This record gives sequence, structure tokens and C-alpha cells, in this order.
Amino acid sequence: MAFDFAWNTQKNYIKDVKGKEREQERQGRINNKMIDSSRTHLNYDFVESEISLYRRVKDRSDFLKSQGSNVQKNSVVLYSNIITIPKVEAAKMTDDEHKAYFQSCYEYFCDRYGTENVMSAKVHLDETTPHMHLHFMPVNKENGKLQARIVMGPKALREIHDQLPKFLQERGFDVQRASGNKTKMKLDIHEFKAHQDFKRQTEQLREEVEALSKKADQRKEYVLKAKDVRDQLDDQVVEYEKLLGKQKKQVEVGQKRLDSLYAELETTEDFVSKEVESLKGQADQYRSQIQETIDALSDLRLVESFGESVKRQKLSSNLTISPASFENLKKQAELSVQLQKALQTSERDRKRLEDRNKYLESQNDRIPKLLQENRRLTKEIEFFKSLLTKLKDALVNQKMVAQDKLDEWIGSFKSRTAFEMNGSIEPRLENEKEKEGFEWHRKQFGAKYEEKSSDMER
Repeated sequence: MAFDFAWNTQKNYIKDVKGKEREQERQGRINNKMIDSSRTHLNYDFVESEISLYRRVKDRSDFLKSQGSNVQKNSVVLYSNIITIPKVEAAKMTDDEHKAYFQSCYEYFCDRYGTENVMSAKVHLDETTPHMHLHFMPVNKENGKLQARIVMGPKALREIHDQLPKFLQERGFDVQRASGNKTKMKLDIHEFKAHQDFKRQTEQLREEVEALSKKADQRKEYVLKAKDVRDQLDDQVVEYEKLLGKQKKQVEVGQKRLDSLYAELETTEDFVSKEVESLKGQADQYRSQIQETIDALSDLRLVESFGESVKRQKLSSNLTISPASFENLKKQAELSVQLQKALQTSERDRKRLEDRNKYLESQNDRIPKLLQENRRLTKEIEFFKSLLTKLKDALVNQKMVAQDKLDEWIGSFKSRTAFEMNGSIEPRLENEKEKEGFEWHRKQFGAKYEEKSSDMER
């Protein structure tokens, strides 16, 4: 007895193609309990390609668009067809007969729409009944354009229902045109999978509702605890504001001290360099003069321990020299003594400058430590800023307090901190709500702090 030809078709937009491909290729999580994964390797495709189905459809669409087809985002670019052999009839057929049946259907669609427009023809043997997922693009063979309304209109659907069973009969299969009547027990595969998806989504929604209910109970308990914690957080915010102000002042003082040391170091280095060069020049000049005097005295063979009379006698006995020349030599000797003293003074000055230079070098070694301390203080400030921001975000995200209200609190805390620091720092206000909280605290408590300040001065 002939069996009904089972064929179902569904139109798809480009956004639907990836989902059809995952279903066809068994990608991702498989929720269909009718699929036997141990038989998935038996599935095969009459269209062999290493390019994904989505890529093939996209490239073909772009080509058709370049040839004049009006392809848009809402254009129907693909029809998904499921052709099924009833389970009873499939049991009577061999694997080769199954393949011949599906191949005949594949050849019919290739002939009707063009082989280049049949994107895939995947046969699934891993479910209860063998069936084929055949995807083709609705291209009008007469003009080569993508025209779904014409190619797959009511007339075309009737033709396929009439022609394809006859085509299969010519290939030797005992199949007839289906009556079109359906019952609840004969859902097509698309409807069955949609029904399964609906059941799965309903179950997921029920689980989510239960989870939300539990979270709501936890949330109530958390809110009660949060009210006790909020006051502690307020105090912590005030303390952090104070600490940030102190840290900022320390950084400013350290920076000024560092700038002063740099300036002093540059000035001192220039002074020392000039003094050393000057003393070197004087020392060279003194050495030259002393050496000339020593050479002159050496030629006359004078000895420092001789008295004046002995010197005259020795000079008289050895050579003839006038009194004026002797007096000149005497003056040169006295000058030599003075030059020696000046040289000793120069050496003392040079040593003093060297000691001063060593002191400055030791001061220079402190600069990296000051820089390191400056970086540490900067990091601490950034840490407390980040911590304050996270506290604000936590309060807002947990809905313990509204963002506007939190900003007003912070503005009030900044005003209070500025008063307690005797106005030594003027806090920066980030937004209008902080300004409102700041001004509110000034109006409410400004007189109190001024009175307290006056008492302290008295």
C-alpha cells in the first residue's frame, strides 16, 4: 500500500540560518531526547562543502544582490525543508533504498531551483525516523533573482505536492500525494520541535521563578542586615575622607620639599664646579711660581737655616753678587714662603669643598627615597579613592540607598570633614547632589562649628 509523501517547508531570514545550521549539524547543547548521539556519525549530506551553511548562504546572497536582486535584512533568503519516510515504511526499506529516496528528492529540488541554489541536503539517521533537512534559496530560474513570493507561492507549493510524489513513483517508490489532513498524533517535525522547545522553556521559566522567590527571601534578610551596616559605613566614609585629606597634604609637602632639594642641588653643583675650577687654576699658578723660586734658590745653594750674615759670607766666597741682587733674592724667598702658605690655604679650601660636595651627594641619595615615598602616598590616595567608589557602588547596587541620596550624604560628610580640619582644605564636589548636601550641612551646623572655633581661640 502506498504511503503519503511527507514534506514540510519553512521560510528563513538571514538571522535564522545559524540556528538551522546548529540544529542540522548537532552543534551546541542537544535537548531533543529523540536523538541517539551514538548514531550521529551515520548522518550524511549530499552537498559536500567545508564552508559553513551560513557562509554559503551569505556569499550567495551577496552575489545575487550584485546581479540585481533586491536583498534586504527582511528578505527570505532560505527555505528549510524536512522530508520524512514514515517509521513503518522506513523499517521495510534497506539503507540503500533510504538513500535513493532522499537522493531523488534532492535531485528534484536541484532541477527545479538549480544545483547552485541548493545549499545543503543533510540526512539524519540518528532519530526515530529517517529524514532529510534540505535547504535551498528561492531563486527564480527565469531571471536569476531572489524572489521568494513567486518561487514559493501557493501555486508553487501545490506543484511540488503534485510533482514530487510522481517523480518518486517514476523512480520506483510506492508513494502518493498526501491528503494534507493532520491530527494531534501526526505533528510535523517543525511543530514537534517547537512543542518540545515550548515545554523546555516553560520548565526553565518555572525554575527561574522558584530561584527568584528564594532570592527575594534572601534579599529581605539582607536588607534588614544592611540597615545595621549602613551607619557603620557612614562613619567609615567620614574617616576615609579625613585620611584622604591628610594624605593629600603630606604629598603636597613632600613634593614642595623635593622641588626645593632639586633647586638647591642644581645651585650648589654649579657653585662647587666653578669654585673647583677657580682653585685648580690658582693652585697651578702657585705651583708654577713656587717651582720657579725653588729653582732660583737651588741655583744659589741657599739653605733656610742660615742666618743673613752666613748667607752673605757664603755668597761672597763663592760668587760675586751685588747687595741689590741679594735683596731681590731675599724678597723672592719671602714670596715663596707666602706662596706655600697660600697653597696650604688653597688645599684646605679644596678639602672643604670636597666635603661639601660629599654632603650634597649624600643628600642626592635621599631623592629616590623621597620619590618612592611620594609614589607610595599617591598609591594610598588612589586606593582610598577606589575604595570609596566601591563603597558607593555597593550601596547603590544593593539598593540600600538611592544614588542621589548617597551623593547628598557624601557632600554633607565633606562639609563636616572640612569643618573638623579647621578649613585647612577645601573639598572638591563631584556633582550637584554633593553640592546640595554640602550646603545643607553648612546651613545646619556652620554656626555650631564657628562657635566651637571661637571658644578654642579664646
